[in-house]
Amino acid sequence: MGNWIRNELCALTEENLNLLLDFKIPGIIVENFIPAETCERVAQRLRETAFDNYDHLKDIPVHHIGLCHNQWAHSEKPIYFDKKDQAQQVIDEIYDSLNIDPVAMVIDALAQTGRSVGLFEEPGFGQYFAGAFRSFRGHGRLHADHAPSHIKQPWSVTEISRQMTWNIYYSMLNTGGELVIYDTIHTAANDHMKVPGEYYFPYEVLEREDHLRIRPKVGDLILFNTQNFHEILGNTDGHRISQTSFIGLKQDGSLGLWS
Repeated sequence: MGNWIRNELCALTEENLNLLLDFKIPGIIVENFIPAETCERVAQRLRETAFDNYDHLKDIPVHHIGLCHNQWAHSEKPIYFDKKDQAQQVIDEIYDSLNIDPVAMVIDALAQTGRSVGLFEEPGFGQYFAGAFRSFRGHGRLHADHAPSHIKQPWSVTEISRQMTWNIYYSMLNTGGELVIYDTIHTAANDHMKVPGEYYFPYEVLEREDHLRIRPKVGDLILFNTQNFHEILGNTDGHRISQTSFIGLKQDGSLGLWS
């Protein structure tokens, strides 16, 4: 018997957020979170902007704009935080004159469930960056994201008890690009199955066939628990671009965002 009590994306409510944190549902959706016209304007600006690669990972088919903590999590802390202001400036320029702040909008939406929500902070350094853009082309292989498991140095984000993510989709591919979430939770017991030297796992790690396959729509906000194994299906055409960050559940029950 699996963990999920419903195999579908659910509305953003206090009850459903708790269920997601407890691995009882595959995800949450807020449709048309950003108007389609605004998404098209942002997508056009993004297509004209140079994306960086994840050079610390081999053969991962994703590029980004902004600052991604996992690239610098094994370096000295000032290296990451010295890059934050410049990364935020790039994001602000993409939204120039559009009068929206999607990261603040996500924080407000989550706060409506009754939890305290804000950007993650590192003592002595300040707030983390949140809200990177990511562009996928190709197969984002089966993996899970969980800072306490993957980061060996002491950062505030390694003190969380659960990890989720949010994504707002600005551009989708003509074919492919589906998100697939599996009803199998990453744990210390299955971590040894990770392909040596890679970021991904073989399908043998999956404990059951239960999964949800999602083709996101432009403008939608989708949240899911990144401790569930997941993948992005392969594609070669068009642009699949989203804005995203992780969401960590702190020991006091509050939520913190970081990219």
